[in-house]
Amino acid sequence: MTEKVDRQPNDALSAQIKAFLLEQRARAVSIHTQRAQRADLEKLEIHARREKWNGWAVKPKILRHFALELGKRGLDPASQARILSTTRAFYEWMFETGRLQNNPASSLRNPKQPKRLPAFLTEGESWNLLESIEPADFVTSRTRCIFELLYACGLRVSELTGLNHQHLDMAEYTVRVLGKGDKERLVPFHAAAAKSLEIYMNFRSDFLASKNLPPNAAIFINQKGGRLTAMSVRNFLNQALEQATVRAKISPHALRHSFATHLLSRGMDLRAIQELLGHSSLSTTQKYTHLDMAQLAKIYESAHPRAKKKMADDEH
Repeated sequence: MTEKVDRQPNDALSAQIKAFLLEQRARAVSIHTQRAQRADLEKLEIHARREKWNGWAVKPKILRHFALELGKRGLDPASQARILSTTRAFYEWMFETGRLQNNPASSLRNPKQPKRLPAFLTEGESWNLLESIEPADFVTSRTRCIFELLYACGLRVSELTGLNHQHLDMAEYTVRVLGKGDKERLVPFHAAAAKSLEIYMNFRSDFLASKNLPPNAAIFINQKGGRLTAMSVRNFLNQALEQATVRAKISPHALRHSFATHLLSRGMDLRAIQELLGHSSLSTTQKYTHLDMAQLAKIYESAHPRAKKKMADDEH
């Protein structure tokens, strides 16, 4: 519920907000962003009126008090961060346009965001998802192949849809992937994924011939013979989830996360996983790994030399 405040027509507080929003509209900022900024600045104005600000020229500690109030009101960190981001943009605009001599919001910081890991599947759920799709024709074989490769190689959806024929080496079971920043990497895939690829490519060839469509370098194509989009992959997954035994809806990226998590849980070195995922920083790879403590303890006991010695002593 929006808090009611007394508004004086054309006063300094409202006038500056109105001018800022008008300029945002003139800059063709999206309607969604304009609405969010209007709502955010309304909260700032309500606070300013309640605290009886004489104008927008306040000290930094006054704005920090506003930031603290957002937390006390129970807003989640993401909402607080958005409101404070709008506040900084508003104050920066006033400073750059000469409406303020100083920018008190320049040191305003967002609250700490909780670390959110992307959803993932258990090994059993990954198996159920893949086995729930029977490759009986062009459409079903394509869907099965897409998920097999996402899970077998830990690909991003954009990397998968960008694959061309020359990127595949069916003899060596490897795929050359063009990742972020045009960084190439070579990723292996297993025999089951290779079989899925073979089945799909046969259906794909028959499909193009039956529709009299020209050849396409893209491995994954749509009904018109063009390159498949990331949105289509997401739609395929949503449809498949309705038939599979999976806890909740996930995005295709969850298969990449599952790939990394399952390899780590089975003892693969983190740096090797980093190479397969195409991460430039090991810290990025660590965000994809979230084994429970029981699994970590199990790996620790089997890997640490002193732990092994203790286990041996206990047996005597």
